[in-house]
Amino acid sequence: MSQYKFGDGKLAAVLIKEEEALFLELQDRSGRKAWDRVPLLALEIYAKAEFRIEVLRKYRIDRVDEIANGLHVSLGDGFRQIRIGLWLRIADGELSVTMPMAEVYEDKAATHRLFSVIVLPGLLQAGTGGQVLLPLNTGIVFSPAGKPRLADRFMVYGEQSRWELMPMLPVCGMQTPAGGLMALARQGAAETECLVATDGQGHGEVAFAMSLRQNWPDPVEFSTREICYRPVPKHRDLVHFVARRLRRHVMEDLGKPTLKQRVAESVELKSLLQSYIIKLFYAVENQGIMMYGQPKTEPVTFRQVMTFAEAKDNLKRLRAAGVAKVHTQSVGWNPSGHDGLWPTRFPIDERLGGETAFRDLIEFGKSIGYTMNVHDNHLSAYRRSPDFDEERMVFDQWGQPMGLGEWGGGITYILGRYAGWEKWAENQMRQVKALGLNGTGYLDGMGNPLYRDYHPRHRGTRTDYARETNGLIEIAKRVYGAAGTECGFMYCAIPADCLTNMGSEWHMRGCLPEWPVTQLMEKRVPLWALTLHDLVIVEGAHALNWPGCMEAILFGLHPRDEWSAHPGVMPVLDNPRIRRLKAVYDLCLGRFGYLQLEELVKYEETAEGIKATTFGDGTTVIADFKKQKLVVNGKRVTTPLALQGRA
Repeated sequence: MSQYKFGDGKLAAVLIKEEEALFLELQDRSGRKAWDRVPLLALEIYAKAEFRIEVLRKYRIDRVDEIANGLHVSLGDGFRQIRIGLWLRIADGELSVTMPMAEVYEDKAATHRLFSVIVLPGLLQAGTGGQVLLPLNTGIVFSPAGKPRLADRFMVYGEQSRWELMPMLPVCGMQTPAGGLMALARQGAAETECLVATDGQGHGEVAFAMSLRQNWPDPVEFSTREICYRPVPKHRDLVHFVARRLRRHVMEDLGKPTLKQRVAESVELKSLLQSYIIKLFYAVENQGIMMYGQPKTEPVTFRQVMTFAEAKDNLKRLRAAGVAKVHTQSVGWNPSGHDGLWPTRFPIDERLGGETAFRDLIEFGKSIGYTMNVHDNHLSAYRRSPDFDEERMVFDQWGQPMGLGEWGGGITYILGRYAGWEKWAENQMRQVKALGLNGTGYLDGMGNPLYRDYHPRHRGTRTDYARETNGLIEIAKRVYGAAGTECGFMYCAIPADCLTNMGSEWHMRGCLPEWPVTQLMEKRVPLWALTLHDLVIVEGAHALNWPGCMEAILFGLHPRDEWSAHPGVMPVLDNPRIRRLKAVYDLCLGRFGYLQLEELVKYEETAEGIKATTFGDGTTVIADFKKQKLVVNGKRVTTPLALQGRA
């Protein structure tokens, strides 16, 4: 047995070399906390002859070299002919484990392929009085006490098979009365897997794995993987501590500016921060998930609920009611309505008034001080579209165009990173903007769980899919000056200025009870908001009621609504709705809109149903959802008359 010591003034490590395995011990010098010896890694290798994954906890150790601040390790397996190299470094009290793909060898890839490297299994373990943090939804914390014996695993940034889990952030952690640890996927987050287990006896653990593939034919991302481990002092709250470290990663490593910085660059974003986001919904085909349960007695499937002329009249009513700043996103303006015939955008549907009426609506909106844009989509495609081309689609592992769900246009297919996709997307956006649009652009159906593309000519990894999504957002920012998208997975929150959601109770309720991890979804916490709040706009207050308004002010969310002129799909903009919109506008934007630009520095639940937040400028918000009482900076906020009695 050999030992190798490395570290700095805050954190020390000992690598223990035995005959066929390596182990690591960590000690937090500042807090005098030591963690038990754990394996450095476990290799998951698929053996094709056996049609199964083999977990290797013993392996050949080829070299252990001392380097500045740490060690370089080379190891492998002789029979399977798989070798890897890992770099272990400690700096500023943090352990970094890095795996460059140039040091991954699969010399017998016809029969054995490396699926993943589980790093430091058993290190992040909590027992009695402890808690475990998972990157699901906005953040999930659970206590291992009383949990059954179970194990589960999921990819950071999600998989379509269990999209409801919403693993949105590249962190996990645990805390005990003696102190805790957190892990951050600092590089290669989209190729990182989270493993969680409980033993049924009050202990639970979480770990990260550097994933290469989940299936034999998966394309492999060549980017470096890196996981960092940082001690959590025993007196620190786990969620807040992890949020601070993740926020630093987002700003320093990934270069995400604050909204205050972006406002100085973008007049469009400045305008959006002051404007009620409103989706004007015109039409949709009576099919797909959105229309399930709707009667289908007529041979005409086109469900029209508002024309462009009617939208113009409704905006006039809204402006007359005192809603001075609105940013519209027209939905279903394109051929066949909502989602209709993507990627085809023209001609604009004549059943709604055609291009002339749409241009007239746009100009009218701008004349009353509103910004006018559209609900666009650059990833979805439908077979009815004259521009549908299988060569441009993402393919599944069975060699077919990947169909994902059924919406207004029918079965949805996903556009891949085919040759020339960036030029096509920018050209399409500029054609649409030429209608007279202004203000922040919006790209729907993006920020999804990550997919792999098995297309024989433009194969792509999960990271490639993230690059495509982010590339589209960057193009939209170039065309429109600012851009937003739908889901708040952190990979797309970096380029986006605005997001529709960051995960919700609704997503949690959709998690099936037979999934093991569902049994661990004990408490939802605002880790996402504590990390990203003032770096990206997040929409809220959708319900147009007092609890929704309280929640929006509590977290500094941006109000959004959607309506039509006739019933059947979306709410109708009647006079009571206008009054509620005005009340939300006055409070969430007029009076407390400034909170969007302030960092969220503290969150706590002082009692059941009572939540409190503190912002960077010192503003405190207390929301008592049982008594429907909201207090900001010690003063009670009166419930607007239009929202009274609306729970």
